[in-house]
Amino acid sequence: MDSPHFQVTHTSEGGTVYSFSRPLDFQHAQGIWEGILESLRSTPPRKLILDFQHISTIDSSGFALIRILKRHCERQGIPLEYRAIPAGTEYFVQFLQGSAAVPSETTESSLAKRLSNLGESVRAGAREWNDLIRFIGEFFISTGKALHHFRRFRWREVLYTTQLSGADAMPIVFLLSFLLGLVMAFQGAVQLRQFGANIFVADLLSLAMTRELGPVFTAVILAGRSGSAFAAEIGTMKVNEEVDALVVMGFDITELLVLPRVVALALCGPLLTMLANGSSILGGIVVGIVSLDLTPASFIQEVYSILTLTDVMGGLAKSLVFSILVALIGCFRGLQAEKGADSVGRQTTSAVVSGIFLIILADAVFTILYHIFDI
Repeated sequence: MDSPHFQVTHTSEGGTVYSFSRPLDFQHAQGIWEGILESLRSTPPRKLILDFQHISTIDSSGFALIRILKRHCERQGIPLEYRAIPAGTEYFVQFLQGSAAVPSETTESSLAKRLSNLGESVRAGAREWNDLIRFIGEFFISTGKALHHFRRFRWREVLYTTQLSGADAMPIVFLLSFLLGLVMAFQGAVQLRQFGANIFVADLLSLAMTRELGPVFTAVILAGRSGSAFAAEIGTMKVNEEVDALVVMGFDITELLVLPRVVALALCGPLLTMLANGSSILGGIVVGIVSLDLTPASFIQEVYSILTLTDVMGGLAKSLVFSILVALIGCFRGLQAEKGADSVGRQTTSAVVSGIFLIILADAVFTILYHIFDI
């Protein structure tokens, strides 16, 4: 029995074919279902075949109709088959079909997708390291050019960045280092006071801060404060196409934007580290006066006797390298920004995370080298 919405034909194996002539959409779904239900009741088929060759549209109502028809066939024990599924709807029809081949196909595609994602991650990581190595090479080339043409170096830009990254960072570095020294001295005093070794709090605090914690702590502050600022500034210039304009005008971007910031932070890092060392020792003196019955003179004398020039210079060498790494990674992330404000935010966050990672990595290398050379 034919319907205005479909034609009914029969196969030699006793199957019934419904060839739809109207789209399976909200407008025609009700009429199609009523016609199919009436046809199935009058002549129950041995096999049901849905032919979509003459239609190109199936909306949610059509999928609901197919699902209801599938459940009806399952209850009646009638096999259901699909032909000429419209392009773009194959996945939904196969999902509704629920055949045994679909799960394995989905699992296979899921495994392939995971392998593809893994390969893309490896490629992205290799590409990022390649870009970083190229960026560092361009930085050294620009440094050589700047030394050759010393007069054209942008010292005014260096002084301006030094003020922002160094002088303006002094309050926060002083306060946090003072509190860190306070906490370390108090924690050390709790244990050393049991053995009557109160004076050795000065040794513990001064050695830990000058050799390790002072440079690392200062570098982390610079990464969160200056490294992120560099990434945001250069990233905003990249989004506003200012960097492209400078390239078109013939400027060397590395020499113009990167080198002054690296030099400025290289100057600020050791100076801020010295400030951090002094403020942390000041915090230890406060604890010594309040809790350990030590005088400022005895505390300072113990610090002077335990510290050597090698300890101080080793910490300053660390801070110099940490500062250069923070400046380089901040500028590198800024130049990686794409056309969009969200990209600037992502690269700024990445500058902080990458900077802290490089600080810890470089500190581990310094520790091994100092151990090898007994520094």
